[in-house]
Amino acid sequence: MAERRLDVALLAYGGPQAPEEVVPFLRRLMGRAPSADTIAAVQERYALIGGASPLPAITARQARALQTELEQRRDESYRQRACAVRVRHGFLFSDPSVAECLRQLDADEIVAVPLSPFSSRLTSGRYTEQIAAAEAASGRGRTIPLLEGWYASPGFLRAVARRITASLDGCAADEWALLFTAHSVPAETIAAGDLYAEQLDEAIAALLPLLDYGGWRFGFQSKGRGGGEWTEPEVADAVRALAAEGWRRVLVVPLGFVSDNVETLYDLDVVVREQCEALGLEYRRSEAPNDSPQFISTLAEVVMGHLAEDCCDG
Repeated sequence: MAERRLDVALLAYGGPQAPEEVVPFLRRLMGRAPSADTIAAVQERYALIGGASPLPAITARQARALQTELEQRRDESYRQRACAVRVRHGFLFSDPSVAECLRQLDADEIVAVPLSPFSSRLTSGRYTEQIAAAEAASGRGRTIPLLEGWYASPGFLRAVARRITASLDGCAADEWALLFTAHSVPAETIAAGDLYAEQLDEAIAALLPLLDYGGWRFGFQSKGRGGGEWTEPEVADAVRALAAEGWRRVLVVPLGFVSDNVETLYDLDVVVREQCEALGLEYRRSEAPNDSPQFISTLAEVVMGHLAEDCCDG
């Protein structure tokens, strides 16, 4: 019996891998030429974290690790048949692009996994659009499923919980308040029925029983520079609320990010750290899941779960 093949497109936002890539990245992200002020502000942020984003390299490691994990699992269950596995990565706003990623994939079955656990038209919607455009251009006439909405999967929650435990490193957990954060979105997005905020609430509710902690708050971070109304509460307001409640130690948990990037290394480790210290709060941050074995196992479970459902549906 012929061996089947499975291709996985692992998709993320991307980021500049060198200082000279900051402006091209901004142009693709914004869909227009950025202003001089925006360029200067963003270049300064990247300069403070080493000049570039670690996200592209992390994503490449995640792809390699996921391929290894799926290869180890392939004999366990894939329609009861052997299966060759290939994982490639692509980005919405930097290279390799989503289209470039998909051009490398020609297996019997192709699936796309977004490195955004929470679904929103601003995340999964963009992935879906670029996948559809790439497939239309290829002329293959196939629909590639986007395996989204794994924000409350047990594996993802365990991976985040382990990062939190490691960050506390044996400290008295009841002395620490957890501050969960996720990227802000325009308020009109939620008002239009987007489930992003509800999914964040569900994930936190499922995560809290796995943790030891004193108290907790949630705040949206990294709102856009274009003005307008954005989702609340903002992370700065959450920090002030924790200080007013008498907390002196805060562990920031970037729940909405699976890979460290400028939003964790600058927006949190620089800006929110300064806000905390100005209020007399000790600041710590849990590392994003990145390419931890627990997180890679989660991604493999997302893929294998889809294949099992597809097998049953077929």
